[in-house]
Amino acid sequence: MARPIYAGAERALARLESGEYVCVDTHSLDSIDYLLGWPLEMHCLPVFRRFLQPASVVLDVGANFGLYTAAAASFVKDRGRLYAFEPNPHTFTLLQRTLYANRLTHNPNIVAVNALVGEERGRRTLHYAAEALGGATVIDIGQWGAAERSVEVDMITLDDFLPTDLRVDLVKIDVEGHEPFVLRGMRQIIRRSPNIRIFLEFVEDFLAHTIGADAFLAEIAAQGLALCEVVPGALLARVGPGERLRGAHFCLLTRTPDADIAHARRQGGRLGARLANWLRRNAATWERRRHALYRL
Repeated sequence: MARPIYAGAERALARLESGEYVCVDTHSLDSIDYLLGWPLEMHCLPVFRRFLQPASVVLDVGANFGLYTAAAASFVKDRGRLYAFEPNPHTFTLLQRTLYANRLTHNPNIVAVNALVGEERGRRTLHYAAEALGGATVIDIGQWGAAERSVEVDMITLDDFLPTDLRVDLVKIDVEGHEPFVLRGMRQIIRRSPNIRIFLEFVEDFLAHTIGADAFLAEIAAQGLALCEVVPGALLARVGPGERLRGAHFCLLTRTPDADIAHARRQGGRLGARLANWLRRNAATWERRRHALYRL
């Protein structure tokens, strides 16, 4: 990853290994990974990329600085479509800068929306901390104490917002336990999109403050979707019916779990993917050896 570029007060542009830029708030702890060039979503992002096609219709719900938005846009900017949703007005300005840095601001195929996504339209309070922008949530559990801030934001449903004839191919949802309500607000999209695949964060502790992990698993199954977990090595593993998920996971919801598991493994075994992994591993090794030499 190239060195970050200063871009104004508490802002920097970090360039990903794949070439895209992401604008981060340097006051937020989750910017450190970008600024130091640490691996970003090292298992999840490669799997997500393997399901992107030039004509894909992609939704990024909880876009934050725009990591998945930038990664997906490089595939779909000419023939596909991408909608990125970020509710925090401050973080949304960073997402806009990410789009601008990648020359996507005036691309009609790329749409950024400053709104919360849920199961109904209205207004909700978003809670966040300036030091942890990636943890913004509508669930007020007081985890930030005196550092907590809040802002009133618009809430939309995907079924109401998107064109009624639009079929969606790929979705990423990361909204700190609010994921069940996003799915409830896109039931029509799921029904009319036969090839839809939904990557989402599944965190038991967050879900305990909404509908609970087991209830969420039941709702996923009721929508006709199977569950796979993203596992180390950037691979997928099937979560069987009735199997309980505990802890924190990044998952794929799909109608074709076995085919998708095979696809992720096959794409990960391509020469280009193997070479990229080799370069990434060896770059880290040489960096450690270089630091070790200075300590001799």
